[in-house]
Amino acid sequence: MKDKVAIIRADNYDDVGHKLREGIEAVGGLPDLKEKHIVIKPNLCCVKSSETGATIHVNFVREIINIINEETGGNCRIFVVESDAEGVNADYAFKFLGYTSLEKDFPNVKLVNLSKDAKIEIILGGKALDTLEAPKTLLDMEYMVSIAKLKTHADQRMSCILKNQFGLITKKHKAVFHPILSEVIYDLNSMYKPDLCIVDGIIGMEGFGPTDGMPKKANVILVGTNPIATDIVAAKIMGFKPKQVPHLRLCMKLSNYSENDFCLMGEDVRNVQTKFQFIPLKYYLLARLGLYLQKWGTYMLNFGSFLQKTRSALSLIGFATVNKRVALKDILKIMKDMIFKSPG
Repeated sequence: MKDKVAIIRADNYDDVGHKLREGIEAVGGLPDLKEKHIVIKPNLCCVKSSETGATIHVNFVREIINIINEETGGNCRIFVVESDAEGVNADYAFKFLGYTSLEKDFPNVKLVNLSKDAKIEIILGGKALDTLEAPKTLLDMEYMVSIAKLKTHADQRMSCILKNQFGLITKKHKAVFHPILSEVIYDLNSMYKPDLCIVDGIIGMEGFGPTDGMPKKANVILVGTNPIATDIVAAKIMGFKPKQVPHLRLCMKLSNYSENDFCLMGEDVRNVQTKFQFIPLKYYLLARLGLYLQKWGTYMLNFGSFLQKTRSALSLIGFATVNKRVALKDILKIMKDMIFKSPG
């Protein structure tokens, strides 16, 4: 069955609950979530209000919880999650943005700072991430809702559903991943693929996003069953070609996913398209060049580390033993895995 993305017009937040129900119904409704472990990941990348276009308003999440509880009779566990980052402490963001009220109002809801959650290091063997510290809350989840803002991104052109999963990395200092952000986003969405994707485009952000841009009214809500499909629609609404967005282009390529692999429900893109202003092209290209040089600088450091470890191994074990027991193809695979991986 094809993935679905619904475009729902929404001029304000007064009737957001009804609009969300309309969108969820259009993509097939919710599955049976009784007794399930459900994770909701809103975009709380900073301590700026929803009206700035930077974060998801608590009432938006409240309505999702209401919808889930109506379906389950409250017989489920809901975890609203975020992690620490350079510019924000998740616990402070929960408090500042009013999310602590959710725990008071819903007995089956718990806020979780993933950076403080119990973790298990797993071997991911991804495109960029060889290992990953996985929080227990995410390892236990049986259904995931990703809620993102419709925003520009100075390095990636757009920040939406796929990029929202970047906040699931528990490390505070995430900038180390920026030169290989597209690959990291692909790995994270392979590990934590959301079941329900919701985009708040009632008020988005244009310009120098994802935190320092200007509010942009787009008057839409997107509801989708696949993060790539949802971001394809989001990009078109913003006036970008999907393949102009680096991480979206890579995810489409590695997943063999095309712009025709899903069904569009609700409004037509052309009816709601509103061009988002972006930073000047020269600054974007300069930023991309800087990230490219950083990425290959990291690869060169990894290559140097590989050569040093290879030399040490040859000294300890001996060239003849290594040559006899390890095939050239295995050495090349080890080299590839060591060089083209994240230092984080």
